[in-house]
Amino acid sequence: MKKKIPCILLARKNSKGIKNKNRIIISGKSLIEHSIDYLKKSKLIDDIIVSTDDKKIAKISMKKKCFTIFPRPKKLSTDSASSEVALKHALEIYEKKNGKTEITTFIQTTEFFKPQKILDDCIKTLIKNKKIDSCFAAYKQHKNFWTKRNSYLSRISSFTERYKPRQLKNPIYREDTGLGLATKSKFIRMGERIGKKVKCVPYSNPLFSLDINTYEDLKLIKKILK
Repeated sequence: MKKKIPCILLARKNSKGIKNKNRIIISGKSLIEHSIDYLKKSKLIDDIIVSTDDKKIAKISMKKKCFTIFPRPKKLSTDSASSEVALKHALEIYEKKNGKTEITTFIQTTEFFKPQKILDDCIKTLIKNKKIDSCFAAYKQHKNFWTKRNSYLSRISSFTERYKPRQLKNPIYREDTGLGLATKSKFIRMGERIGKKVKCVPYSNPLFSLDINTYEDLKLIKKILK
């Protein structure tokens, strides 16, 4: 029997930037509904797991016949609780009822514009490449990037890459697991999201990089939709 591939949606009630963010309405549906409907179009996802401490989100999830975890423990629903501990908790509960999985997937509700089938492409890449641990969506960019070390900035780009024309630069990839992550379930059980041997499914359209964390982000999304 083929082992199921679930997708976990973490949708807690409170958030710093926008109150009840996962329930805000865009184009006639809440963010959680948009994400569930997106996942239902996948041909590779067997179950949608919704982990929440929000009664209203739980009702939406159950109505849409998702595997609903409610209430999520308070200690896993705070601002300081990591996504990894909530993912581990959700998978443990799911596997108690449905048996062990080999692959677990993940998206976030707040990354509203999702490339069509990018999550399926992540799953296919993981299945095809037996030696890799994880595959995620990644924003492909050809810019010069810096990071802060001590009191100063330090280049991420190597010396040979700095002065190349944009078209010739080796790209830098921004991890976007909120758009799509397929990972071997053993890492979720270990409290990790991503393994050591990794591939990505790149995208370059900046529209897909937008993430709703503030009211300014929300205004921008609604303006684009108009």
